[in-house]
Amino acid sequence: MTVVRSLRVPLALALLVVLVGCGGAPSSLFHSAGYYVRGDTVYYLDAFPGEASKLPQADAKTFTILDTTYAKDKNAVYLDGVVLPDADPGSFGLLEVSGYSKDATHVFMRDRVLSEDPDHFTFLNGDGGVTKDSAHVYWSDGTVLSDDPQHFAILSQDGFYLFAKDGENVFVNGTAIKDADPGTFKVERGAYGKDSEGVFYFTGPVHGADSSTFKVLDGPYARDDAHAYWMGKVVPGADPATFVVLNADFECTADSAHAFYRDVLIKGFDPSTIPSGATVTNCSETSVSFS
Repeated sequence: MTVVRSLRVPLALALLVVLVGCGGAPSSLFHSAGYYVRGDTVYYLDAFPGEASKLPQADAKTFTILDTTYAKDKNAVYLDGVVLPDADPGSFGLLEVSGYSKDATHVFMRDRVLSEDPDHFTFLNGDGGVTKDSAHVYWSDGTVLSDDPQHFAILSQDGFYLFAKDGENVFVNGTAIKDADPGTFKVERGAYGKDSEGVFYFTGPVHGADSSTFKVLDGPYARDDAHAYWMGKVVPGADPATFVVLNADFECTADSAHAFYRDVLIKGFDPSTIPSGATVTNCSETSVSFS
């Protein structure tokens, strides 16, 4: 009897798998999230451990699955199993960046109308972070970044920072840099940039910086002939002529006589005690570690 029982259990499980796979509501135990047509019924299945929901308004005969989140039939467009308002199923299609779609009169960003100019809508960078149509430039959250798409251009996109400009403003990560001149602005490195009149870190000016001698070092550090800087702030007491970055990740720097954590002097530490060829591994307001 023991042998018979061990054979019956796997057989029952196999029959269950076959029955679930062939018809009825899909299960997240056996199916991936998305849309399923079972005879005259359409289901949307949430990701595990989700449940399948019937779409009573969906027309199974004309139902077309576009991907795991989008579908359409002769009457409506669906996003995550919910009707997408204002979308025309006859002209609706997905765009090349995930989460964006359009019909004859709208561009959608997920479930919201982003633009009413689909004929001129374009992506300005690969991940959909910046888009435009003939009237506006849009940031990644769908807000209007600029009303001057004809003069809008991305200057650089490196690491954590995206710089752009139009005819009136310079932007970094979707925020205008106050008083920056788009005609002469250049990205230096990281969050630093400068124009003919001054230097900027992220969205604000680096007060007192000399644009002609200003040089970005590593990470948030820079110097000119008069000062050393951390995140656009003067490092008090630092000698710019001998200022070096010891470890940008741990925000350690030194000049010939002092060591600094961010823009704070590390009291009592002599940088000359760091052996030649040693690697600085950590830093705080009170100590420097090296190996």
